[in-house]
Amino acid sequence: MKETTKAFAAKMKLGPHHAIERFGVITGIIAATFVLLLVSTIVSAVGNNRAQLDETALYTASFTTSRTELSGSVDGVYTNEEGTRALVLMRFRDSDAGSFSTDAINYQAFLTGSNEQLDTQPLRTTVTGSIVVFGSTGYLGVVLDSDAPFEQQIISLTLRANSELVYQEDAGRALREDLQDDGSFAEFDQWRLFLNPGASGTEEAASLAGARIDPSALYYELVIAEQEEELRQAMDEQLMEMGAVLNRIDEYDGEMNRVNVDGVFIEPPEVPAQVDGDAVTGEAADADAESTLALETDWVHPSGYDFDWRSGSVEEGYLDAIMPEDETSYVTFLGEKARAEEENSRFAANDMEWRLTDGNDLREYRDSGQAMDPLRDIMNNTTQAYQDYYRLKTDYQVDSLSDLLELEVALRSVESAGSVNAGEEALLTY
Repeated sequence: MKETTKAFAAKMKLGPHHAIERFGVITGIIAATFVLLLVSTIVSAVGNNRAQLDETALYTASFTTSRTELSGSVDGVYTNEEGTRALVLMRFRDSDAGSFSTDAINYQAFLTGSNEQLDTQPLRTTVTGSIVVFGSTGYLGVVLDSDAPFEQQIISLTLRANSELVYQEDAGRALREDLQDDGSFAEFDQWRLFLNPGASGTEEAASLAGARIDPSALYYELVIAEQEEELRQAMDEQLMEMGAVLNRIDEYDGEMNRVNVDGVFIEPPEVPAQVDGDAVTGEAADADAESTLALETDWVHPSGYDFDWRSGSVEEGYLDAIMPEDETSYVTFLGEKARAEEENSRFAANDMEWRLTDGNDLREYRDSGQAMDPLRDIMNNTTQAYQDYYRLKTDYQVDSLSDLLELEVALRSVESAGSVNAGEEALLTY
């Protein structure tokens, strides 16, 4: 057995005379293992970077102009169905709304290729472009067009405002470090974005189809439609709340005919004009059907509105249908509404009369201890319900319906004041 072991050790070079050889073999195996791990890590990292590049459409979420320091956000990157047209949509912050030009001719764009390290690279896609300004809404965008779907590539887009509407005393201050390699940022009011219009993370926009760039169609689909949907959902909630409060009022009316103290009942009070006859009709939305809720009322707040908003839309327009026939300007109409006298809108539920069937005033029984509490509870609950309903109705008629009309006003302003710069110098590529 001992001789066999020695023979095996000699054959496998496990003896003391072969230590250096064994060390070399072990070192080689370890080195090869590390190389395989390194290669696997690199391959995995490259794959992850490629996947991230394929998915990420926008690398710059906000911007600040280099000279006037106007700030804004980038709302998104949108493409047509074919992937041959892209729009990067930007918005100046509300406080800067009057500080930038609303004419697209006063803007110019510059486009170059880039990479993950944001180094300049050749463009892989032939691109032409236009600049769109959506009136005085604070929104503007750059439309990029290509004969073929956009390649997967990060691109660097620089916007230049050739008309500065804000004076900055320290406009010659030092630029951010990432802009110091380009002296044009000190000479002109510019900002830079990085995006990848060929990424899967873009959103498809139907308004980008066709040859013509329509600012109002873009603005409705990409900005107004979402706000309108949120508002419609909020108004549905208001209608459901109003319906619930009207049910509470009906319940308390029933209690006035049922609850008594020693044979004395509450004489149902006169219903305030602002509430009298109101009803919430229709059904709330469910899995199979959309909401059909609507308010039926004879009283409309002087500064509010009452129209069938559900069967129309902001895009189709409401104003022409609700304006008086002798009114020719929606601006005048809305202004008069906002300034309307509110004499008949005064609502004080605490002024309601609460008579009892014995001829006395319920509110005079203040020193009767707990005996009249059942009737006082009905009075207090009904009064609170009327106040809750009036508040909800005012919010609905004055605030929500006005907000819906304001969306239409914003869309009309884009229709009339939106501009497109599609000239040869609008977008220069390098």
